[in-house]
Amino acid sequence: MNVSMLLVSALLVLCTIIPFVILNKSGKGDLKLMSKEIKNLMVQSKLKFDLKESWGNSFIGLDSNNKKLIFSKVFDGVVALENIDLNEVSNVKIVKKTYELRSKNKKETVLEKLDLEIGFLDLDKPTKALNFYDINSIYMEDYELVRAEKWNTAITGVLKTNIKRDQVA
Repeated sequence: MNVSMLLVSALLVLCTIIPFVILNKSGKGDLKLMSKEIKNLMVQSKLKFDLKESWGNSFIGLDSNNKKLIFSKVFDGVVALENIDLNEVSNVKIVKKTYELRSKNKKETVLEKLDLEIGFLDLDKPTKALNFYDINSIYMEDYELVRAEKWNTAITGVLKTNIKRDQVA
């Protein structure tokens, strides 16, 4: 009787612990894949990030010496990687889409989408939108607007050094 009770207890503990372990491992698989892709790109392109940040399923990094911006996002196990040469960039701006939600006596502004839009010197090249937040994929905001403003400032700073160098030359 004592052995059977011990066996049932052990099975119950395993049944409650195993789902948590599986969920924990499956969530980190995409991030490991993205991290591996970024490390490969860093080695191939000889990049060293001055500034980098990772949140949710996204990563952004800036190498101001090589004038490169790397943005990566994972969608359903597929890593989307953007390697942007800042020597080819003319401007950067924040594009946010919001809507108002009315409830009883309050008006609340809800962030629907937030992108960092990169414009290029070559006007034939389409602008790139680096998606920082989309309500359809992530319901909870995590300081994305502050993050986008920080990166807008950092990229604009690198672009200004490009303009100053061009003027001196």
